[in-house]
Amino acid sequence: VARELPDGGARPNAAQFKQLVVTALRDLHGEVGAALPVDVLTYEEKTLSAILRVISSGLVKLWSALTLLGFYQNRRCAFRVLQTSPFLLALSGNSRELVL
Repeated sequence: VARELPDGGARPNAAQFKQLVVTALRDLHGEVGAALPVDVLTYEEKTLSAILRVISSGLVKLWSALTLLGFYQNRRCAFRVLQTSPFLLALSGNSRELVL
């Protein structure tokens, strides 16, 4: 996922990003959503992009919570899901951009 800040603003570190994901889940799905096991495998503060791991049954809950989150620290923000895959190796590169 990638996070977009249209009006600039604070850039969260990895711990704050994880808390933001949990908060988004709690806001939309309550305590059951907040209990969903989500791991932040990688996070790049410069690009505000991350690779998240979630069980397949929780994908729709996570995706909907991130998509419907509109504010972070009283500033507008948006999440964009760039790619999903059941295999981590598939996220390591884009085969369409492969140069031989």
